[in-house]
Amino acid sequence: MINKKKDVIELESKLNSIEAELKSNDALKFNQRITELWQYIKEREADEKLKNMPIDTISSIEKGLPVNQLINAGYQTVYDVSRFTVNQFLSVKGIGDKSAHPLKSSVEKIKQSVHLGTAGRINPDDLTRLDYDALEAIYLKHHILIENEHILKDIQNFRADFQKDFDSVKEQGNFIVSLFQSKEKKDKIQQSIQSLNDRNVTGRFKDIEDAYLKVINFKVDEQTLKADFIANNIKYYSEIELLTGQTNKKDAEDIPSELVEAVNAVELNTEGLDLTLRHYQAFGAKYMLYSKRVLLGDEMGLGKTVQALAVLNHLNHDGKQAFIVVCPLSVVANWKRETEKFTKLNALIYHGKDRDQVFKQWQEEKGILITTFSHTRNIDKNAVDHIDALIVDEAHYIKNPEAKRSISVYELAEKAEYVSFMSGTPMENRLEEMKQLISVLQENIADKISNELHLLEPKKFKREVAAVYLRRNRADVLGELPELEIIEQWSDFGQEEQVLYNQAVENGKVMTMRRAAWQGGSPDKSPKLDALREICEAARENGHKVLVFSFFRDVIETIQEHLTGQTFPAITGDVPNSDRQKIVDDFTSAEPGAVMVSQITAGGVGLNIQAANIIVLCEPQWKPSTEEQAISRAYRMGQSRNVMVYRLLTQDSIDGSMLEVLAEKSQLFNDYARESEVANIAQETEEISEASLTQKVLEMEKERLAAKEAVS
Repeated sequence: MINKKKDVIELESKLNSIEAELKSNDALKFNQRITELWQYIKEREADEKLKNMPIDTISSIEKGLPVNQLINAGYQTVYDVSRFTVNQFLSVKGIGDKSAHPLKSSVEKIKQSVHLGTAGRINPDDLTRLDYDALEAIYLKHHILIENEHILKDIQNFRADFQKDFDSVKEQGNFIVSLFQSKEKKDKIQQSIQSLNDRNVTGRFKDIEDAYLKVINFKVDEQTLKADFIANNIKYYSEIELLTGQTNKKDAEDIPSELVEAVNAVELNTEGLDLTLRHYQAFGAKYMLYSKRVLLGDEMGLGKTVQALAVLNHLNHDGKQAFIVVCPLSVVANWKRETEKFTKLNALIYHGKDRDQVFKQWQEEKGILITTFSHTRNIDKNAVDHIDALIVDEAHYIKNPEAKRSISVYELAEKAEYVSFMSGTPMENRLEEMKQLISVLQENIADKISNELHLLEPKKFKREVAAVYLRRNRADVLGELPELEIIEQWSDFGQEEQVLYNQAVENGKVMTMRRAAWQGGSPDKSPKLDALREICEAARENGHKVLVFSFFRDVIETIQEHLTGQTFPAITGDVPNSDRQKIVDDFTSAEPGAVMVSQITAGGVGLNIQAANIIVLCEPQWKPSTEEQAISRAYRMGQSRNVMVYRLLTQDSIDGSMLEVLAEKSQLFNDYARESEVANIAQETEEISEASLTQKVLEMEKERLAAKEAVS
């Protein structure tokens, strides 16, 4: 409570002290800490490389150095002498003044070269104190700076509300001075004191002080850091890349230097783009903008969708707003979801009975019209004078120039200023198909391509197509990422599946609801099945093996029926343990592209399936631990290849409701289940809570469908 001038002065002093400390706790402080820790991590990894480097490597830098004397003295690797001073070299028998300095110089050159070639990485399965410190610095930066901004804003508002009365109260004199102050002045001071107390100034300050204390005392435990790093590793590495400039420069390999310079000179407008682009993603977006009509062939998982959205976002700022995206039905919903998640662009789906109305809406409002290959034939192309940008996802669908869908998409491409064909398939291994697609984009380059050029001069071939074709492999541009990446793949129901699902909701059949998206019977009637087929085919093209998990046996049977290429008997609860291991061994020794399907309750525990680096989860599970155990079948190896997890989800279904409910459950676990004893109790109660979760999700779906029917 404010009673006199001294109270105001003390309160303002505390407020100024809080403000000063918050401002000192700025981004620069965190950035310096992160950069310093990352250098230590790089040095640690560089040291490991030096430990595996024979000491005679020194001879490759300068001939004639007395390396044998070092070997005779017991030194075996470059690391053993990596921190030697000149005097330490001189202390080795047989090494004199003339060779000590060159030895020191040669070792320093090797160290510098190794350090420059070291990306640095954090292994979430083997975190050291240094790793935790680096993760903590990034975590705190993202959390504390946001809270700092909120508190500083509150302080600004606090002063705006009370400063006038503060200044008035501070005019209060001591006993002697007050004798000479007018009654009007004294009354004004008392009115200000009364006003401050009536408006609860001390309570407002207490809120600011509490928020400040919460920030400066904020701690994050190791379990939370590890979980957040695994779930959001892109956030951490994007921060590191932003601060250190670290990136794998292979993103522009085989591209002429003059083209690289021209692409990098493009200023990409990312305002309104709600994500941080990786270096290679920004380069890809700039490349598409610079060359205008291109074939983006990045390997799956590198974010081709994000790069395309970055292009459309940039063009939108330039006043270009008429965009069309053509893609398989299985990813239509995913395109809409990603657009709404990462941009402020309008996204409309041209599909189904309302498509004509949607088309008129797009003509009036502009934005992104998302449609399928077959539905492009329904678009009134005479009503489309100009398209600012056309994006064709999975462009190998239009490789056949005589197919009706190909002809239809080609017609749209003629009307588009910017065209990006995208495909994760390595098109350079399918020259005729590649030539056909490039001929639609840049015919003059297609004319230069020949089989002889491809076979005899691959480097020249790559340079010839560099202005139209860009492909990066995950190993090239994501060498520093941890092994695990989780991708949510959203799709819609097939027509028959939607009817089945609605009936299941009405009848309260939750188990039927969970697997309704697999009941179409074939990929053309089941978008989820089609999405799985696409993932498996892309994996085979890129030399990966796939592990597919589902809870339901009939879903497993459907998947087994429609998979192509090398498959194996499904692992279910009926398969004896010895037979399960035999299946895993056969899968391990199989050629790349092999697919193995397993019931999540059978193959999700006890087996090490290290051969797979792509995991598909066919539906959400009631217990997060079930999915985590399944992922751990492959995510336990110390292999160099990243593990990608695809979660197949259906839009406007129980999948979304389950994720919403389970997210709340996971948050409660993170908040309270820190100690092992509490964690064990939480796991024991999972079975008990499943019934209540099931009922809650069913009620949510019934309410959603009822609301949808009311609107329609």
